[in-house]
Amino acid sequence: MAIAAPKSSSADTAFSLFWRRFRKHRLAVASLVFIGLLILMAVFAPFIAPYSPTAQPTGGDLASKYFQGPNREHWLGTDDLGRDVLSRIIYGARVSLLVGFMAAISGVLLGTILGTLAGYFSGRPFRFYLGPLNRREGGWQPPLFAAWRVASWVLFYGLLLGAAQLVWTLGGDDIRAVLGGDRSFANLLSLVTSSLAWAAISWAAVWGLTGSFRLDLDVLISRVIDFMLTIPELPLLLVLSALLRDPGASVGQWIQGVFGESTSVFIIISILVLFGWTGSARLVRGAILSLREQEFTTAAQALGASEARVMFRHLVPNTIAPIIVNVTLGVGGAIVTEAALSFLGFGIQPPVATWGNMLTNAQEYIFSAPWLALAPGFMIFLTVLAFNYLGDGLRDALDPRSRL
Repeated sequence: MAIAAPKSSSADTAFSLFWRRFRKHRLAVASLVFIGLLILMAVFAPFIAPYSPTAQPTGGDLASKYFQGPNREHWLGTDDLGRDVLSRIIYGARVSLLVGFMAAISGVLLGTILGTLAGYFSGRPFRFYLGPLNRREGGWQPPLFAAWRVASWVLFYGLLLGAAQLVWTLGGDDIRAVLGGDRSFANLLSLVTSSLAWAAISWAAVWGLTGSFRLDLDVLISRVIDFMLTIPELPLLLVLSALLRDPGASVGQWIQGVFGESTSVFIIISILVLFGWTGSARLVRGAILSLREQEFTTAAQALGASEARVMFRHLVPNTIAPIIVNVTLGVGGAIVTEAALSFLGFGIQPPVATWGNMLTNAQEYIFSAPWLALAPGFMIFLTVLAFNYLGDGLRDALDPRSRL
């Protein structure tokens, strides 16, 4: 007698199992509800906020409308310009969440792509250039290719030589003065530097015909990550933010011409993405290095699947759990970084309301008007804490080894 196979129920689906495990993490569920309410508040800010975030009082006794404490008309009081703090908190959620989500998602996407390439092609260097006369590597490339390669290297070193000669021409007198006016020694030094430059050009021409060049993507991306991690992030963020916002610089003029009033928001998101992809890249690279040795990867390759399909159809979906957790944690980190830059005056500029720039002047009135600092600071604290708890809940729910 044949035994009928049990019917699959919705309770056995992957999402049902995930949700069942996620609900056991009460702090994560509460955080998800809080974040959902926060997103709704940001979306419907024009309908919820009692006042405009930039509206200032007019007429009457203006002095009495500044630094008002919490009252019936202004539940969280007013600031030094008479603007409603509650309305600025509600509108500030828009910008803070936008910066957090855009920076985190963009950084994770970039890190996932680079980490996947680094992990999958680790130990498999690409042959980007092969000298046309390199017989050991199967050379004898077409003559036009050989001419272009030699010319490119000669031009490169020629530019270096021209730069050295220009520096010598412009600063030759200063160099001779440092050498004590010894013209013969200065001429000898000029001859030596010129000889070295021409020797480098000659070597480049020979290497362009006979040399070969390979590049391991894993080595390249890993070294870039190591370099990025050695940079002191906050000072460089301040410098880049000031440079990109400078209307006297060509880059600043171009950005302001394209993005207009949203220039500071675009700059902050771009800077956070520039420095926020390294953690995701290292995480994904380590996972891909392990997954590419599994049997299902070998089977997909044996069936003729392309490398792109193997990477992004079979390997990346198996790293989705740590990627999702990294996104949630990245949102909180981006919000804190934006708040710090705005607090220092290098982030999003007024009159755009963000929780960070609301704290800029609040420190001056911390004792006379404490509500100016407590309201935005409390919102930053709760939001970052909620994203961290949500990340912990997602990690435990997506990890099959968890005891939830």
